[in-house]
Amino acid sequence: MSKQLVKKFKWWWVWQDGMHERWLQEQARQGLHLHASDPLGIRMTFHRGAPADIAYRWDFPGVKADPVYTQLFVDGGWERVVDVAGWRCWRKPVVDGKIPEIFTDVSSKVRKYQRNLAFLLVCGLPLFVVVVAPASRHALLAEPRAATVAGGAMLMLVYAIGKLVQRMRQLGQGVAQ
Repeated sequence: MSKQLVKKFKWWWVWQDGMHERWLQEQARQGLHLHASDPLGIRMTFHRGAPADIAYRWDFPGVKADPVYTQLFVDGGWERVVDVAGWRCWRKPVVDGKIPEIFTDVSSKVRKYQRNLAFLLVCGLPLFVVVVAPASRHALLAEPRAATVAGGAMLMLVYAIGKLVQRMRQLGQGVAQ
């Protein structure tokens, strides 16, 4: 690996995007600038450079974003960094200590989580059918290990949905994270 590239592992959940954005900004202040990510967004590659105060923001336009969406960000001075499972990471320098935001109102922030919630529900529907339907119809669940994995995945999906709903309620009540 090049001395100019640094790999870091950072586990985070979609409802913790604000916390992850602050972590990425701190990395940039130390001279590590996000360059690439694995498909899950947890193993990231940073390019070593000059320390800079750069704001990172995550948005969830969905798996296939409209070109107009992308152009709005570019026109606003944002640089697209990585795409991860329907999420897009953008960055922009902090000027005069003012941290730029991609959303200026709570309803836009809530809609970001609503889009992600809809995505999780659509992706989780087949899992729900396999786990909830009688095992006699699904040979997959006849294998105990497969049933355990499917059940665990279902619990994680339910947990994620609950946390996204909780995050949307927090935003509605003015709780920052």
